[in-house]
Amino acid sequence: MSVGNLYTPRAVVPLYSDLVPAYQAAFAAEPWYEVSKCADRFQRCAGGLSSLALGATCELCDNCLVRPAYETDEMIDRFNALGASRPTAWYVEQNGSGVTLAAVAWAVKSGIVANEKYSDVPAMTKWLEDKLGSDEIMWLDEVFANKELKPKGNLQNFGTFVRGLARMLDMRTVAYRTIEPRMLTVAERDFGENAEIFCRQNDVPDRRDFVVIKLNKE
Repeated sequence: MSVGNLYTPRAVVPLYSDLVPAYQAAFAAEPWYEVSKCADRFQRCAGGLSSLALGATCELCDNCLVRPAYETDEMIDRFNALGASRPTAWYVEQNGSGVTLAAVAWAVKSGIVANEKYSDVPAMTKWLEDKLGSDEIMWLDEVFANKELKPKGNLQNFGTFVRGLARMLDMRTVAYRTIEPRMLTVAERDFGENAEIFCRQNDVPDRRDFVVIKLNKE
């Protein structure tokens, strides 16, 4: 089922051929620069991903980079696994050239977020429990824009699609992590005092900022 730009996991499957290249293009750009997979057996690149182009030789490990950061089959398997394992909802914007922006969110408890997103940051388990409690929340897992197809204004509907995804999942608390400053700006713009921002390292024991939005206060 799809309603406007909102999709269930099954309804979004026909869009995979556009979603995957949009995802690849988005995370290859700033501020992530995730272009290729780290080829070093010690995985010294942060997150196991490199900013170097395919075919380049890494000066750190002297290996040639031959695999893209996000491979098509890998992405499709991940999208399918999300829809099969938990309540999941999608939002997709398109123009005549393809997907310009997409977001995927799912209903989850803080312990699952800690296990799946912060397995390398043990301090986050207690932090998430303190901030999110024991009830399910909407985890805004990914928001990605293909600026090659739409250079500006991709987050103009942020508040609208966050509320839409939350309605689909019947959630009143939204949380996400980010290193993208604009994802903080739009939270403040569209949700005001109902958005609480925790700054990396200072407020949250992680290298990424964290945002909690309370829709039940609107």
